Amino acid sequence: MTKLLNFLGIVRKAGKLTLGFTATAQAAKGGKLTLVLLATDTSPHTKEKIERLCRMYHIRLYCAAKQEELGRALGKKTLAVVGVLTPEMAKAIEKQLLTARME
Repeated sequence: MTKLLNFLGIVRKAGKLTLGFTATAQAAKGGKLTLVLLATDTSPHTKEKIERLCRMYHIRLYCAAKQEELGRALGKKTLAVVGVLTPEMAKAIEKQLLTARME
């Protein structure tokens, strides 16, 4: 999981992420989003809203780490929702998630 969080930091510096629910929802509605990462301890209400949004716009959704861990990796205090803007980065993140689950 540490490799994934470090990689997310690099992707953020490249400007290929949206941080937070509002920015992620706007990107999804604009057709710019390819993948969403949701913190495992996200509130049920936020989780339901983001799941509905992902179903509506056919965006892949994964649960990754706790809000504090996601936030720390991306320079925030806590972060519940992260959107990935490019298919290449989304594919690399999915590969990292698969590797993390195998460990």
